[in-house]
Amino acid sequence: MKKIFQIMMVASIGLLATSCYKDELPATPVPANVTFKKDVQSIFNKNCIGCHKGGLTSPNLTESNSFTALTTPTLQGELLVTPGSAEGSILYQAMIGKGAPQMPPNGVLSASKLAIVEKWINDGAPNN
Repeated sequence: MKKIFQIMMVASIGLLATSCYKDELPATPVPANVTFKKDVQSIFNKNCIGCHKGGLTSPNLTESNSFTALTTPTLQGELLVTPGSAEGSILYQAMIGKGAPQMPPNGVLSASKLAIVEKWINDGAPNN
């Protein structure tokens, strides 16, 4: 009886383990009119400010200064966001891990979040 129980437990665990899969949520559609305040700022608040606040890491980001910090040249004269060109923006390149250190360093953002930032930049990076 004990042997049958053990075999059933092993079989159950095996079935359970092979039936698990990662269920991807459908991608959130990019809004037709991406706004910094509503769409982009929330991405930075959740994924960037934790490491970039307090001036320990450049750029120094807070919930109230993120737009200015990202659209004003750095002390080295670099522009982190090039309005109208996500491909030419240091920020976007870092977010996709191309030509700059990956940001955030703990992993790539979802495709829908990247698409929102990309659209905002390509639309001229307005402060809206």
